[in-house]
Amino acid sequence: MFVAIKLPSFVDKWRGRGFVYFDSSQTDWVLSPVPINSTSSAVGATLRELYLKNEVMNFNLLKIAHNDDWPNTHKTNGGRGHSKGVAVANLEGGFWLIHSVPNFPPIEKYDYPESGTKFAQSLLCISFDVDALPAISQYMRYAQVTPFIAKLPQQYFYFRAPYFEDVIRKKSLSRSDTIFTYSHTIQTRKRMNVTIFSKHKKFDKDLWHDLIASSLRTPLGVETWRNGAAQDVGSQCGDGVQLPSGNFSSNSDHSKWGVSMKESSPVVCVGDVNRQTSQFKRGGGAACIQNRSLWTAFHNLVATFNACDANR
Repeated sequence: MFVAIKLPSFVDKWRGRGFVYFDSSQTDWVLSPVPINSTSSAVGATLRELYLKNEVMNFNLLKIAHNDDWPNTHKTNGGRGHSKGVAVANLEGGFWLIHSVPNFPPIEKYDYPESGTKFAQSLLCISFDVDALPAISQYMRYAQVTPFIAKLPQQYFYFRAPYFEDVIRKKSLSRSDTIFTYSHTIQTRKRMNVTIFSKHKKFDKDLWHDLIASSLRTPLGVETWRNGAAQDVGSQCGDGVQLPSGNFSSNSDHSKWGVSMKESSPVVCVGDVNRQTSQFKRGGGAACIQNRSLWTAFHNLVATFNACDANR
């Protein structure tokens, strides 16, 4: 498992390609010695399998890369999920990357897009055993992801995680479905629990307040995109849940993450949906990890937040 925060260009010697990262062996953020566009960076090295061309090594690999803002084009799909990610797996397991970067990753070979350099971005990568594939496929189905790289070895993965076929064909919920959110707890290969949350556009509510914070029963400080013409969602409280809106470097930040504001519940979530009313009608999701060291690293990032009015 690792989490990366790609730095905004104005504070970075690599002009928006530098990043800090945290993995399971650390107790605090570490500045990467190489930029994110390098194939030897933590992100670049992880995505190497996505670009394997060797037929023997490639034969049993499941590959899905999705982004509502496709790479190398101006093609976007505002009617589907505001969701970005990569999953690669063989017959034993693989990795899953949830991120906030438009136009990423490239289709042919690894690089980092110029369009993703100006603002801060977030990336969460987890390793998983093959038993997690059904849950990951359901997450993507509810989120209505838009794949631009898709490879499903039928002889195995069709039976192991059949919803990946729906994901690739862009088939989501049926008209008769009445449940529009999905949550499940999976484990990393190092047996760390990760709770994943996904919402369909018919949920028509805020991912962070109405699904994640309500489910975890903990106040969250949330940092998401707050620029542009879309209406931001302010601090909310109700039903015993308080959700302050994190504004850590918000004007220069396109990342999407939440951190529990309660020390007794050290949870961190990284996702791909903004806290804006226009995104109530977009699919997407987040993965949440309870880990004291990771929580401390994220909690220390929050410089200020907009508190919830306790009298409301």
